[in-house]
Amino acid sequence: MNFPLLVARRYLFAKKSHHAVGVISAVSVTGIAVGVIALVLVLSVFNGLEELARTLYGTFDPDLKVAAAEGKTFAADTATLRRLEADPDVYAFSQTVEENVLIRYDEQQEIGVLKGVDDQYYRVTGIDTMMLDGAFRLWENGNPQAAIGAVLAGKLHIGLHFITPVHLFAIRNTSSVSLNPEESVNEKYIFPSGVFAIDEEINAQYLLVPLRFARDLLENDSITGAVEIKVVPGANIDRVQARVAEMFGASFTVKNARQQKEFYFRMLQYEKWVGFMILAFVLLIASFNVVESLSMLMIEKKSDLSVLQGMGANTQQIGRIFIIQGWIIVLSGVLAGMFIGAILCMIQSATGFVSFSNTGTFVVDAYPVALHWQDFAMILLSVVCISIFTIYLPVKYFVKKWKISE
Repeated sequence: MNFPLLVARRYLFAKKSHHAVGVISAVSVTGIAVGVIALVLVLSVFNGLEELARTLYGTFDPDLKVAAAEGKTFAADTATLRRLEADPDVYAFSQTVEENVLIRYDEQQEIGVLKGVDDQYYRVTGIDTMMLDGAFRLWENGNPQAAIGAVLAGKLHIGLHFITPVHLFAIRNTSSVSLNPEESVNEKYIFPSGVFAIDEEINAQYLLVPLRFARDLLENDSITGAVEIKVVPGANIDRVQARVAEMFGASFTVKNARQQKEFYFRMLQYEKWVGFMILAFVLLIASFNVVESLSMLMIEKKSDLSVLQGMGANTQQIGRIFIIQGWIIVLSGVLAGMFIGAILCMIQSATGFVSFSNTGTFVVDAYPVALHWQDFAMILLSVVCISIFTIYLPVKYFVKKWKISE
């Protein structure tokens, strides 16, 4: 066995003449372990929130979304839509249109986003799986119906009793000016079929209606705001995106699911790494216990150095003894922290024992978590970088101060 490693192990586990040395070593391991546990938990929660967001937005946002590069709407080209339909990697697509409207129900009214969707919309998204009440149904006996976001439905006190309709008001797209405000607004009514819940922003704004109904309200039979596409599972999304962009041409933008919520996911990543940096700084503070532990041990074992030198140990070997001991302390804390952190994440994922507060509306009851090996690699790399200063500097100072010679 390597001589410095053998001596370092004996120094670490042997009974100390000063009890404080052993206590400080235990505190060093515990401090590093607690810091690593915190890093694992925080990063795993951010991973879980990102995966939850992708799942939730995946029920509302398509895999690919085609929109006009300039302007809000366009007239879809039939030939291009046929080419899109013939693509083997396209599972389904839906034409949609969005517009801000005034929504009135009894005495309550709110500004919301009217989204007209065609009959293929449920195949493109998973909206039918996110219904809190009722069902996602666009037509009933030839009559149009609407699905409403949960927060918006709550503000308007909308119930699914099909007695009182929801009245929608949209500004008419006309160049003429009228002194009568009613002539500048188009009004239609529709009955609700269900209430959905995805996220706070979507729940508070959106009202889903048949595309034909939306076009009638906006008084344009050919208007299209976007073509939303569901890709066949397993298909290369980047290749399909490039192919769709070629089909529609430079006048259109084609965005994948992440690009559609680019700002949100970027902010989530920023928050994740800011949290990582804060906890890494806390870990740096905790790692100074290693400095104290090594310093105390080196002072205690100073009398043994002459014996080691008599056995033929040189300065480099003596310094390596304490360096190895420092790494044993650090790695013990890191491995213990990673193991305990991973176990806690698994328990949280299985049981959800740490839940959200009882106030508010959440689509999940407990904090979501997800373990990524990249996070463990980053934690290990960070601890190694921190430990270079907390291990090598005190050993170098000790060797220099006591002028250990070969």
